[in-house]
Amino acid sequence: MKIIDKNGRLFGFINIIDLLVLIAIIGIIVVGVKKFGNSSSAANAEVKPGVITAEVSEIRKVSADAIKEGDPVYDYDKGTYIGKITEVSTKPYTEEVEYQGKWINAEVPEKYTVTMKIKADINDTKDYYEAGSIQMRVGAQQRVKNKNFAAFMTVLNVEV
Repeated sequence: MKIIDKNGRLFGFINIIDLLVLIAIIGIIVVGVKKFGNSSSAANAEVKPGVITAEVSEIRKVSADAIKEGDPVYDYDKGTYIGKITEVSTKPYTEEVEYQGKWINAEVPEKYTVTMKIKADINDTKDYYEAGSIQMRVGAQQRVKNKNFAAFMTVLNVEV
């Protein structure tokens, strides 16, 4: 029995070109899985209790009053639970403006800044902190909600 017959089939079973195409497809799949597959660093993470300090800026009084201690916080897009609000503080919103040649922080009428602390279970991966399947990084904005409000919060601190 010949290795390649007169029809170009390997061992009389499969065409050499078909075999090469099959090997190339399998190679592409293997490389794709290794490159784009889930590295599951979040799966290897250690879940620890923590506190996320966040700020919601330039909101109206009605929205500021809707953010209350004890309320849950969810990711706006995915709906995953992030944590529970444990502390809320409200202050007037200020912007830097020029006044008589100097830059000063002036209060903006009817706008407020709310700083809140959220108690959450935080996945401590080697690359980032994660709460409710959302990466929590200082300075990042996250869109959050609950039944009383929806807003963009800026992460100020993550304590584990």
